[in-house]
Amino acid sequence: MSERIYTLDDNKGLEPLEEESFSSEEKLQALIAKYPELLDGKQVRPDDPRRWLLITREKGIADQPDASDRWAVDHLIIDQDAVPTLVEVKRGANPQLRRSVVGQMLEYAAHAATTWTVHELRQTFENAGDALGFDPSEQIANLLETDSEPDVDAFWDAVATNLAAQRMRLLFVADEIPDPLERVVEFLNGQMPHIEVLAVEIKQFRGKSFQTLVPRVIGRTAATTGPSAISDTRRRLLTRASFLENLPNEEARDAAKRLLDAGTAAGATQFWGSSSVSIRIPCSQFGQPVTVAWLHAIPNRLGWMGFKNIVFGAAIYDYLPPGKKQLRDCLDKYVGEFQKDKFVEYLEPKSARAWTIRYEDAAKHIDLLTSRLQNVLFDLKEM
Repeated sequence: MSERIYTLDDNKGLEPLEEESFSSEEKLQALIAKYPELLDGKQVRPDDPRRWLLITREKGIADQPDASDRWAVDHLIIDQDAVPTLVEVKRGANPQLRRSVVGQMLEYAAHAATTWTVHELRQTFENAGDALGFDPSEQIANLLETDSEPDVDAFWDAVATNLAAQRMRLLFVADEIPDPLERVVEFLNGQMPHIEVLAVEIKQFRGKSFQTLVPRVIGRTAATTGPSAISDTRRRLLTRASFLENLPNEEARDAAKRLLDAGTAAGATQFWGSSSVSIRIPCSQFGQPVTVAWLHAIPNRLGWMGFKNIVFGAAIYDYLPPGKKQLRDCLDKYVGEFQKDKFVEYLEPKSARAWTIRYEDAAKHIDLLTSRLQNVLFDLKEM
């Protein structure tokens, strides 16, 4: 049975608004893309309301790395804690909402977690800025609610950390959520420790003069009190002490300490994620600090962009402004210094050029590595 609500105006009196289904999924999808706040982040997390940043509509998903897209999720959104949120939209009348949409969404999430790269997501968002005329950095600043220049690299590093940890959110959106889907949402929240699963029902009411949209988040209680609750990512970040504790032996800890201390001595800052720490330094030739090394807390586990162990190199090649030859030459020289080393493995994932080194090998060549690290940090700082 359709519902009715009323508006009250002192001059016009009561006006009834009748519930009306959306005429197409496209109309509901377009509304969410234009007004992602319809996903009501306060209902999602009452004590820490979610804010949303739309990355793109129809985000492609491949079934294996470097393959062509096989599927597309209706919306990819990221919240202020850099948690990727997959949104699939259906009309309540669509029979898929009762059966196949759950399997479809789980398939999307499983493959997105392993085939998406943060470079790809960032490029998609920044390309949208070029096409639609918005400033990506300003959008991120609004998401993070900061008046100062946002640390864009740090934000995308956090997205990469969440992807690597398969920490995501899945939202089923419709103008009517059937009971069977509601039960599945609550069940999945109890079984999936790193993934929050919610349904959002958006009802539409129309009267003679205007339209009203009423969102209702379903499954929030299970999501926020059960084992699947997504904690604030800031609580998961490593510290120097916890990072060193994770390393397997004293040899690895000594190598990590030497590199971190060498970076600090050269004026670098450290960004602590949930699985790694990166060493970066401000550079006048680039809008954000330039990262030149990554140290991972769990040896041999793949992280952002396939990095592992200790990584030396640069991941900003696709973002270098035109005419910044001095910066590019500096990074090329730094990366090239590792070319003849027998103890390194070369990495070239899209915008990055870098070398990965095992902790035990880094310990044997620590003087050489700290010297190279400090040299490139000094060069970048002095530009």
